[in-house]
Amino acid sequence: MKDKIRGSLIGGAIGDALGYQIEFKRNIKEKEVTRFNGVGIISDDTQMSLFTAVGLIYRETRLHLKGIALVPTDAVYLAYKDWLETQNNVDTKNYVSWIKSIPELNVPRAPGNTCLSSLMSDIQGTIENPINNSKGCGTVMRVAPIGLYAKTAENAGITGAEVAALTHGHPLAIIPSYILSSMINLIVYNNMTIKESIDESFRMILEENRFSKKDINEFKELVDKAVKLSHENINDIDAIYELGEGWVADEALAIAIYSCLKYQNSFEDAIVCSVNHDGDSDSTGAITGNIMGAYLGINNIPNYYVDNVELKDVILEIADDLATKICDETMTKEWLDKYLYLKNSKQKTI
Repeated sequence: MKDKIRGSLIGGAIGDALGYQIEFKRNIKEKEVTRFNGVGIISDDTQMSLFTAVGLIYRETRLHLKGIALVPTDAVYLAYKDWLETQNNVDTKNYVSWIKSIPELNVPRAPGNTCLSSLMSDIQGTIENPINNSKGCGTVMRVAPIGLYAKTAENAGITGAEVAALTHGHPLAIIPSYILSSMINLIVYNNMTIKESIDESFRMILEENRFSKKDINEFKELVDKAVKLSHENINDIDAIYELGEGWVADEALAIAIYSCLKYQNSFEDAIVCSVNHDGDSDSTGAITGNIMGAYLGINNIPNYYVDNVELKDVILEIADDLATKICDETMTKEWLDKYLYLKNSKQKTI
């Protein structure tokens, strides 16, 4: 389990960093980028994923210590407000994230405008009361840690959807976030294959009464197309072109699903496929890395990716914390420093 959790979190960062190198380039050729050009620099996708994870662990720690805590969605919202401050120096007064003072996380890496504007509004969007009509992929690229954190796939899915709705209101930004969160949980904790996790996630969301069946089926049609294309003898760039460019959430997850199913036995082949296209390469790479890392585990990710991605040690530390069962024995000085006093060994208390 720990191997898969580590794989999912570091895998997402690797896919993000590989795609970030060519995110805004056009006329990308097949396998144009396959390795990092030096250090693999992460984008806002990994930044927000790490704040998602830290917000959830902060919440779980407070629940164990106090017996009462924010609901997960509210804890993640406060963590996102911390992330917002790292991007534009707005003093949010909401401190729940020990990673907030890490220099590499205090650099704007092409943050999504919808994420920024929604968080700056101080309004929390919900599934029932959408904050806007955006379907950008700024939702689905950040929710994988929810699948690693949640106790059940059903909880992972609904929390993923609620966290997506904080900043994006379109159903096709929210529904893919449910599907990815539950997929990750099913792969890690139920040992499902990627295809089995897709099928089970759609079965679960169709039983929820908070989503339109029409919207779910519209997304499912795109995913079914991705599954079908993964079995055909077709050039990857041509296949991805049929699915979209990934700037919106439904297309981003569909591209990731195509890449994962086409190359489900090779982390490298899957992420190389997922990033080499004219679109949102870092987000499609991040999602693919989250899924493939969960499925194959970190031990099946090539060392030349793991060793050279930015913030490797921090990412693996947070992954190990996600894998830790929070109990009295967990409450070491180091743990409390991070998740109660919000500091690490290199910084003062915030």
